Amino acid sequence: MAAPVTTLATLGDARRALAMAQTLEDVLSIRDQAKALEECLKIVGESLGASNDAAEVKLRAERRAGEMLAKMDKNPGGGDRSTGCGVQPVPSLADLGIEKTQAFRWQREAAVSDEDFEGYLSSCREEKREITQAGLLNVAKGCHVTANSGENEWYTPPEFIEAARDVMGGITLDPASCEIAQANVKAKRFYTVDDDGLSKKWTGNVWLNPPYSKDCIGLFADKLVGESRRFEQAVVLVNNATDTAWFHQMASVASAVCFLRGRVKFLDKTGKPAKTPVQGQAVLYVGANVEAFRAKFSLMGFVVVPVREAIQVVPNAV
Repeated sequence: MAAPVTTLATLGDARRALAMAQTLEDVLSIRDQAKALEECLKIVGESLGASNDAAEVKLRAERRAGEMLAKMDKNPGGGDRSTGCGVQPVPSLADLGIEKTQAFRWQREAAVSDEDFEGYLSSCREEKREITQAGLLNVAKGCHVTANSGENEWYTPPEFIEAARDVMGGITLDPASCEIAQANVKAKRFYTVDDDGLSKKWTGNVWLNPPYSKDCIGLFADKLVGESRRFEQAVVLVNNATDTAWFHQMASVASAVCFLRGRVKFLDKTGKPAKTPVQGQAVLYVGANVEAFRAKFSLMGFVVVPVREAIQVVPNAV
């Protein structure tokens, strides 16, 4: 086992420690120390260069951890699973003290090529910008690819947002958004990719158009279910992918679902039609104001209301 880094005296020392680390525990120890040092340097007002040194070590350790996790046998956490020898159980992420969202992000970081990673570090230093995980994930073109985010520059048409606002009586939070989208959403609070809405508490009335990438939308489905006891209401616009686990997970907490007529014609940042998805969309409602949702969204498609084991189909309004 490599000796852990007790002090990050130089960037070179930390890189050597990472190169020598043989276990995930060693890598995580280096990562945690770098993270703590970065936070300490910011608190005491050290230079951006000093905190960026620590941030670089943290990202390098996360990339190494992501590589290791990608190579490990997967145990989803549903009980012990033996290795090929039938002796040692494969540890789950919980066993390793790693959150699911952390594992996802670290593997996204690891997927960035060495050339792009080094280029990101260099550009941050040259332009005197903070080195961050969110910045690296932008390079990875990873999680925050949504229909209302600035990453793809296409946005939810305002009629859907206004309908959601009418149903809920206002929008308190948009946890997957950007500055441009707020011209229509007008949420009291919103989180960008830099803020990381998956790590925040969701309260009040939530408007959510989550990332549509296969891996990331599952994380937002987990978050929606996990926060459903905390927020008051939510309106969620997603693809009507009824064959997927994440859709059924979201539907498990939905009070009503509208399957929209046709496909949503998303807008570019100028407000002009920009992109139409290859499949239709659905709007899920979580909350007690089902009648208001039915009245508003039955004009846009057909609404179903789950009633425990049965599904009630509500006819379109005329």
